[in-house]
Amino acid sequence: MASGGQPRVGNHAVDPLAPVRGMVGGGLAAFAARPLAADAPPGLAVVCRTHLPPRLRAIERLATEEIPGLMRPLAQDIVAWEGGEQRLIVYPLPPGPALLPAGERRAPLREGDLIQNVVRPVGAVLLALADLGIPHRGIRPDNLFRAAAGGPAMLGEAWALPAAFAQPALVEPPASALCLPAGRGEGTVADDLYALGVTLVALATGQWPMAGLDDAAATRLKLERGSLVAVLADQRLPGGLVTLVRGLLAEDPDHRPSPAELAGWPGSARTRSVSARPIRKASRPLPIGPAEPRDTRSLAAALGLHWAEGVAAARSGAVAVWVERALGDGQLAARLRAAVDEEGKAADPLVLDTMLCRTIALLDPRAPLFWRGAALMPDALGPVLVQTLLARGEHRLALGDLEDLIDSLAIGRWAAACGDRHADPAALERMARQYRLIRRSAALGAGTERLLYLLNPALPCLSPLLGGRMVTTLPALLRALEEIAPGLPAATLPLDRHIAAFIGVQVEGRLDAELAAVAEAGSPAEAAVAAIGVFALLQRMHAGTAMPALGRVLGDLAAPMARSWHETARREWAVAELSRIAASGDLAALHALLADPALRQRDRAGFAAASAAAAEAARAIAAITAARGQRAAEAARIGGRIAQGTGLVVLALTLLAVAGS
Repeated sequence: MASGGQPRVGNHAVDPLAPVRGMVGGGLAAFAARPLAADAPPGLAVVCRTHLPPRLRAIERLATEEIPGLMRPLAQDIVAWEGGEQRLIVYPLPPGPALLPAGERRAPLREGDLIQNVVRPVGAVLLALADLGIPHRGIRPDNLFRAAAGGPAMLGEAWALPAAFAQPALVEPPASALCLPAGRGEGTVADDLYALGVTLVALATGQWPMAGLDDAAATRLKLERGSLVAVLADQRLPGGLVTLVRGLLAEDPDHRPSPAELAGWPGSARTRSVSARPIRKASRPLPIGPAEPRDTRSLAAALGLHWAEGVAAARSGAVAVWVERALGDGQLAARLRAAVDEEGKAADPLVLDTMLCRTIALLDPRAPLFWRGAALMPDALGPVLVQTLLARGEHRLALGDLEDLIDSLAIGRWAAACGDRHADPAALERMARQYRLIRRSAALGAGTERLLYLLNPALPCLSPLLGGRMVTTLPALLRALEEIAPGLPAATLPLDRHIAAFIGVQVEGRLDAELAAVAEAGSPAEAAVAAIGVFALLQRMHAGTAMPALGRVLGDLAAPMARSWHETARREWAVAELSRIAASGDLAALHALLADPALRQRDRAGFAAASAAAAEAARAIAAITAARGQRAAEAARIGGRIAQGTGLVVLALTLLAVAGS
């Protein structure tokens, strides 16, 4: 923490009383960041949101790179903020205001100025990012900045939110524009090139294209008319700029110029055919809900956005019939019928959903993955899952829908149907199966929670036990558990499904068996001992800092195990030592006290031997007792016979005596 209550992030102190406006999109707040080192530039700090995880991997890769013309992340950290904790990212301060804020009109920039100070600098930045394998995904008219006196523009930040989240649908290719804002995925440099094409039209005309249209209407217009026609409308551009914009807005990403060409434009431009084929229109539409599409791209979107109607149309064969009769495409119609014949007769709604997903991909191989009225790219499953669990509003899928998407292997089947997409269907199929395996597992440390942390490396642990602390590393988790342990409700095990899943991802599955043992334990005390084993291993991995508060809580929960030793001396010693070892915070020693496998085995063996000996003694005593009873009965029987015989003799003698008298 820097002086005056200003948190320190890298070489900057962030002033929470000095907001910076107009330089960050997506609704994020930004504040002035004062340099603390002589070589640190003036900066601004962006406050991230938990339910919209930043692009942490890209941030970490960019932190050591020097890329002129880019607001690259200088540092990021989790700091105390507004009574809690939050992740802040520090960027260099842009040289001036945005070139064209949303909703405003400005004087158009001339072609020479655009080429020299926008196209070439942005091309150089995209070329450097491409070498790192990182697309920008934030190019738009209000995210380019330059000094009032002119000069090269600086490309703004694009890392504090999921990729392309802050982008209006207008500047995104149609496939990306159709997706949930959090579901657009990392994308490629081709998406950046498309966004640059729309941005150039805006800067050359002094206004944002398609003004007055919402995102859905703008996307629909681009699908129906083609991007170039929809974006340009009746605007006229200089001849040289038209050539560039036509290439940047090409529907086929392979027809867009490369970043290297932009960096040296126009001298390095290659000759290529970028003329878009006219969109094939049918003479009559195929009504899908309120939509009336006349081409396959618009039809694919309509089927995906109006899901129930789409399932019915595909299942009935109406889509295949329309494609064959209205568009005259018999080959595509045959592929559609094959997809429906395979799954269309099923009674299971999940199978029908998968059928429609494949149908849409066949109609438009560049379309995103549609699922129950929403669309996303497969690599954006993580941010979409976070949105589903943490955010409110319309831009999200229900959790059950997401889980069904995973369980149905829709990602793999969608990829297989996208014949000309630049994707690896086999890799996506493997990924889909891995996700399903994780999600379906009921083991502690697996399930939906495991996917959540696996797919969102910047996400803090969301366990309610942590009281809102921003825990993003295992050392931070151990510190947080030590802090919250004294305040836990009685009998609460400090290891729930979120903490277990977070641990599982952080250690890359090396403790999965130990975590599963916690849930499989036969009693709360046994579960506590298993949890002690997990935390003891983590404690050893991370410097072995003592954790007395956590030790006491776990020791109290596991106390019945100390009393479960059969050997009297061992039991008395364990009960006496439990409190002392727990208070020392040495979890490995605590685990050894309660769960030493060798000692437990010896104790069980001794108890078993003693039990066997006692049982044998009992059997011997029983046998003796039984034998004694048998001898007494025999004696009584023999005695009875003797008595009976004696009586008869006496009777006979008496009778003889009487007779003789």
